[in-house]
Amino acid sequence: MGRSVSVIDPGLRLGEKQAALYRAQSPYRLSVGGIRSAKTWTALLYGVLEYLLKYSGSDMLIIRKKFRELETGAISDFKTIFNPAAYTWNESKHIATFKNGSRAIFGSCPHDIESEIMQYLGQGYPFILADEVAQFSPEIWEMLVSRNTINAGCRAAKDGSMPKSCLWGCTNPIGPWWTYYKSLFIDGKPFPVPEGVTRDSEGKFWIEEHGQKVCVYDPGDYAWTHSTVLDNKPLLERDPGIIDRLNKLPPAKRAKMLFGYLDTVEGQYFECWEPEHHVINLTLHPDAIEWLDWQKTWCGWDWGIAHANAVYWFTRAMVKRPNLDSGYSLKTVCFKELILTGVGMDDMVERVVSASIRPDGQRVHPSAIYFSHEKFNRHMEAHSPADEISRALQRKQFPSVSRATTDRIGRASFMHHMLQSRQMVILNSCSTIVDAVPQLQRNPDRLDDVKKVDNTFDDAYDAFSYGLFGQLGPGRKPEIEEKIEAIQKISNPFRRKLEAFKFGMSQMQSGRPKARWEYRIRMPR
Repeated sequence: MGRSVSVIDPGLRLGEKQAALYRAQSPYRLSVGGIRSAKTWTALLYGVLEYLLKYSGSDMLIIRKKFRELETGAISDFKTIFNPAAYTWNESKHIATFKNGSRAIFGSCPHDIESEIMQYLGQGYPFILADEVAQFSPEIWEMLVSRNTINAGCRAAKDGSMPKSCLWGCTNPIGPWWTYYKSLFIDGKPFPVPEGVTRDSEGKFWIEEHGQKVCVYDPGDYAWTHSTVLDNKPLLERDPGIIDRLNKLPPAKRAKMLFGYLDTVEGQYFECWEPEHHVINLTLHPDAIEWLDWQKTWCGWDWGIAHANAVYWFTRAMVKRPNLDSGYSLKTVCFKELILTGVGMDDMVERVVSASIRPDGQRVHPSAIYFSHEKFNRHMEAHSPADEISRALQRKQFPSVSRATTDRIGRASFMHHMLQSRQMVILNSCSTIVDAVPQLQRNPDRLDDVKKVDNTFDDAYDAFSYGLFGQLGPGRKPEIEEKIEAIQKISNPFRRKLEAFKFGMSQMQSGRPKARWEYRIRMPR
């Protein structure tokens, strides 16, 4: 496959598995397996030889979640494989431009959000490489599919043909969205399977719309291969000790990293946990955090009688970047933990109120408390446990508790995102959650969820993720906050006063006495 001595080493050869995927005709391809198994290397070679060099003026996008990993992975591989004399490299834009005008564009999408990836998707790309694709949500994959088309500057090959679009993903069989890609490429079905679909003998999925059958999934569009480091002969020759190093990993991680087992699901959920980036010791580094008095404080609370009561306090603050002499960035900070068992309701409320103090000694007043959702249910009693807790908190001039999300996968994935993107830190004094995070396991029956167990670590995780997702996740604000904001926006004074009165009556009818919310509604004179 060495076409030009000036571009690659003519002796460069692919292994059998990589070569088979290279020759595939499917528009969507997936290289999956253990680490250092030539997954990205093969896709890069394909993109440059079959697109950039064949079609002048064509563009190729190589994207990964974190730029730091892109730099040490795909960019490093690109510079190793291809002769630097064959292209010019723009360090600030991370673009390699070949002599025929074709470009390899490297980008990152650290937060998995539309606004970040749109900076690259203003044009089409006939070839896209998504590295560590299991870190990208289905929405990001679908956006890449929509931009996987011929760019305006692309010119025909010597035989007059134009390129066929190809989207190639590379990944280890781990990551928050691995289940989605495994379903598409390996299991041969859409994820999730839509209601009302039928599957024909060829494995295609059809749905009826407006009296016509529409194919929503064709397994022929998807090709994949599985490889391990044993399939990367050049690497084994350069680094024969890599097998021994991978064999020393814990069993679950060894199964994924060395052998690339596709159905091995046990193991650490938050594999992105890095104590040096996620945990701060203020005793050793007293200047690591600059507290911001105007930033809100909020809590997550998992209520228990037979098991532990766990409460966590959060805020936003300026956090000093690790390993640097200066420089701060705004991050979410978990600064206090309260874990108690066998404590009554009134005593627990008193402890929560007393503990609402930042490490700098500043007393704080939570703007919201995200509370165990199941404790809002009423059975035989007139009031739910959440109602009772809210009344006790209001007597202390604290806000009522808000129902925490019921979306287990949502809060687990969001916490993973916050840790992976390093947007959050935890003080080492919150020792239970610091110890819990690296030990939380993936649920084998629901791969995107944390496995539910009966211990204090599970209670700590629930409280922590309630607070994190409740305030920062894509869910709604607390109901009281939403209602107050809606009343404040009413321009008609009479209608605003009427709505405020009705809101107050509804609060009192639900068992909540008048509290601080009453004075936050700016009543007209």
